Amino acid sequence: MSDFYQYSAQRRMQMLGVERQSALADLATYQANGDADSAASTIQQIADIDAQARNLGALHQQYVASQTPQYDTASQEERDARPWDRMTWDDVVQMTRGSKYGKNIRHDDPWMVAGYYEAQRRRGRGE
Repeated sequence: MSDFYQYSAQRRMQMLGVERQSALADLATYQANGDADSAASTIQQIADIDAQARNLGALHQQYVASQTPQYDTASQEERDARPWDRMTWDDVVQMTRGSKYGKNIRHDDPWMVAGYYEAQRRRGRGE
């Protein structure tokens, strides 16, 4: 079973579907009775329900994407060819591991992190 957030989003989507079907039934009734004002209001209600469904779908996609790990599928040659401003943290760590002084460096090494922040400060100053 999916997690609480996905279950809640699914339930809300079902409720929106029920609300839309009810509004469509009301719209058919207003059409049969010739009640244009109520039909106009119901059409706006249907448009609002559709917008809520789109927003909910987009939010759900963002949530699913945030729960899916992102992997860099670039080959070693592609990573080596990246310019400095396109490198990821993993690229920098791998490049550092190529040095004779950083063979066993880790992603969370305090000196490595401090060097990254210093490089960012210098870049911000235009150096």
